[in-house]
Parts: sequence; structure tokens; C-alpha cells
Amino acid sequence: MNDWQKQHPMGTVLGDALPGAPVLAPRGNTVTGVRTITLTDPNQADVLAGKQNGRYPRYDRPLTVEVWYPALPGADDTRAVYTDYMGRADLNNLTPFSIEGRAFRDAEPDPAAGPCPVVVISHGYPGSRILLVNLAENLSSKGYVVLSIGHTDNTYPDFPAQGAIESAVIHRSLDQRFVISQLKKLNSEGFLRGLLLPDAVGLIGFSMGGYGALRTVGARISEKVLADVFAPVAEEVREAPDWHGDKTVKAAVLFAPATFWFDFARSEDIDVPTLWFCGTSDKTVGYDAVRQCCEGAANSDRFFISYERCGHNVANNPAPVEALSAPWEIIKRWSDPVWDTRRLNDLNCHFVTAFLDSLLKGDAEKAKYFNVPTPCGKDADSKAGTGWPGFPEAAPAGVILEHMPPQA
Repeated sequence: MNDWQKQHPMGTVLGDALPGAPVLAPRGNTVTGVRTITLTDPNQADVLAGKQNGRYPRYDRPLTVEVWYPALPGADDTRAVYTDYMGRADLNNLTPFSIEGRAFRDAEPDPAAGPCPVVVISHGYPGSRILLVNLAENLSSKGYVVLSIGHTDNTYPDFPAQGAIESAVIHRSLDQRFVISQLKKLNSEGFLRGLLLPDAVGLIGFSMGGYGALRTVGARISEKVLADVFAPVAEEVREAPDWHGDKTVKAAVLFAPATFWFDFARSEDIDVPTLWFCGTSDKTVGYDAVRQCCEGAANSDRFFISYERCGHNVANNPAPVEALSAPWEIIKRWSDPVWDTRRLNDLNCHFVTAFLDSLLKGDAEKAKYFNVPTPCGKDADSKAGTGWPGFPEAAPAGVILEHMPPQA
């Protein structure tokens, strides 16, 4: 054990599991490297430039992406230090802080580890590609290549005073689709060469990232919303009649997704398995709206996890030390009044690992972790689910797990 490991024992770094965590929450054994790349999506709507002659001008849209991948161990490797921010640019209160990770910055890839299934992560509004680093590092240590998108115009350091929501509505799903479309190219050249399974993709979206993910797998914005709410951007967001979702995506994880713009009756194109998480006290996207959207996706094999009395932030990193003395308006980005964020992270890592391993790695044994003895409903007593596989205390307090099979 070197000096760094002595100073950072397991359980002290984001992505580590706490004692008492479910069995799939701990990190895996894959040595992980991390690099930052920029991808450029040509001919996209330049929302911040404003409309000209009734249309947005086009530009080459840059996307900063954080990439975790299997790496060779090396004495010269440098532990990753991620930079994220309190506040945001448009409020003039942007303050950087550092997060230490267990991945190695710019480490040499391990060609023998590939090809690996791919996970693409899409953050909230606003957010950052680092906001779910707890989950990204955890999954990468289990043999996944993980790409976390920084959505231009929607990150803390580039959040504009005007145009942010229009950019999000237009670009969230398009950004995801573009990154997924680049996987074959990334697998054929550069440091990721031979490391990817470009046709075995898991998509994870939080909040507005979940809105994008739902569109990416086939959800449709309602015509009423297009006419009444999105009229200025309708031309950019209306799907082509022959769009039925990106079939490269084999599994989607939706953390408190923004669903209020969708036509729940037109969800037949969502036919990939989905795993949903939402707090029952989520006032940002609305627990009932998320649940209604899930129920409407009747062609998907769905698992719905409710965190009782939890608010919106079901997936984010724990709050940084620098935020602990800040006002609630700052710290609430990473916190919940009822739930401990580290415990939420452990639960998420467990269930997401089981879900993706079973679907992307073909590990059918992992499906047992969704086979709780007593099915739980929305209004059921969570104590009814006793003896949950993988949990040390029989059943996790405050967690309701439901399975909604696809319609026949």
C-alpha cells in the first residue's frame, strides 16, 4: 500500500462503497484511466447566436467528454483530480473545487481488456460531466468504458444568461446521439482503439439528461407542447416520422428524468429495457409525472425504484467540503434533506451494475438482484420487501422496487 492509498482508504473517495452497502456497490478490479476529449458535431443550431431570418444559424458544436477506460497499471500514473464548480457563470458566483478520484489521469490503455460495453452519461440542468463521477468511476472499475458528456451551454462554467433552456431542449438528445454515433470511429483510432463494443451501449441520464435519454430511445414530445411551449424551437426538436429511437442503446437508466413535455400515449418506440429512479418528494420533475411516463412506456421491460421522501438529487456526487458552510441554495445541488447522498450512491451503483451487467455483459445471474420476494407498489409498506438479494439487512429501508414487464 503506497502513501496515497494510506491517506485515501476505501470508503473515502467518490465511487467507493460504505460499510453495509449492497453487494454490487463496491468498485471492481479493473485499473481505470481517464482522459478528457473534445468531439465536434458539425452543422448544429447555434442557439446563443439567436435566430436570423427565422432560423438559428449553424455552427460546429464542441462537446467536452470525460472518458474512463481500462488501463495498464504504471508507477508514473497520476491519480485523477477533477475540477467542478459551485455556483454558475450567469450568477457570477462560479467557484471551482477539486475532487480526487481513483482513476489514473492519461494512463496507458490496456488493449487486452477490450472490447468493453460502453456507458454514456448525460448530466442535469445545469450540470457538469463530473457531476456523476461517483457512478462513472465505479462502473469503469467493473469493465465498462464510460463517456460523460459536458453539454455545451448547460454546464456551470458556460451557463448563459439567455438561451440555456432552448439549448437544452434542442441539443440534449442530439448530443447523446452524436457521441454514440462516434463510438465506431473512437474504436478504430486513438487511445480507445479496440476497447469498445460500439453496439452495446448503456445510456444514463439525470434530470434534463433523462429528458434527452428518453428522446434518444424513442419518446416523443407532445404536439400540444410543440405548439404551445416549444413553438420557437419546434422545427429543431420535432422528430422525423421515421425516427424510432437509437437502437444502438440496449439499456437506459433514468434518474429523475424531466418527463413533463412528453406525450405519454406515444411511447411505443421505447422498447429497450429501462431502469428508473425517482424520489417520492421530487418537486423539480414531479414524482407522479415520472411514474406516468414509465407506465406509458409499455413496450419496455421496466424497473422503477422509488426513494421514499427523497427529493430530486438522487444521483449526484456528495457535496464538496467547500460547500458545507454555504447556503442551502448552493449545497442542495448535491444534498437531500432526508437521504444521505453516499447511501443513495451505494444503492445506485448496486442496481445500475446489476441492470447493465445483465443486459450489456449477458450476465443473467445479476438479474436476481431485481427479484425481490414481495412485490412492492407505490403505496406499499417498504418493510414488505424482506430478504432482498444482496442486502445485508434483509431489505433497504425507504426503497420501493417495482417491475413493470413489457406488454404482451
